[in-house]
Amino acid sequence: MLFDTYEQKGLLFNMNFKEASGSYAAYRGDLVLELGEVGDALGHRKPPVSTIKNTIVLAENDKIKLYVGSLDDLTLLPKVLDYYQADFAPDVKIILFVVNIDKPLVIELGGLSIAAIGMQEGLIWNELIDLAALDKGDFKGQSASEKIVTVYKALGDYKPKGDKVSFDGAMTRTVELTRAGRGPV
Repeated sequence: MLFDTYEQKGLLFNMNFKEASGSYAAYRGDLVLELGEVGDALGHRKPPVSTIKNTIVLAENDKIKLYVGSLDDLTLLPKVLDYYQADFAPDVKIILFVVNIDKPLVIELGGLSIAAIGMQEGLIWNELIDLAALDKGDFKGQSASEKIVTVYKALGDYKPKGDKVSFDGAMTRTVELTRAGRGPV
């Protein structure tokens, strides 16, 4: 399974689950965009330098069909492609929630059209099911991976909003925003 390979390479971080169901495999958690340096003589690594947070990834026959996550900074987008593009299916749907943009964009990079949506706070899963026009009742009795398959199928005719721009064009549209943090009330 694709996610087992990622785990062996140390690319899974803060994993919620990885699960297979038929020809599908699903993962939720963070994915590493830059491995931490080796920290000791036994080869244990320090925490990753950068990650894409709260990813929701669905693979079918070891090819990624749905790739969703949150980037703190748009400058990390090329690292997503460096690490994961070789595993993307030709018809992959990529939806990224980016902290430092304030208007939706469709970024053309590496032969892909990537939906980028500004989001400083909120839950990726909730935002994604809103995009798919689903509600909690649509997931009754489903396993974690089946829920992601349901979202993927509901996104079948999803058309991202926003101006189509190159990555360089998108970089001119970033804003000075950071992820909203919440502490104890």
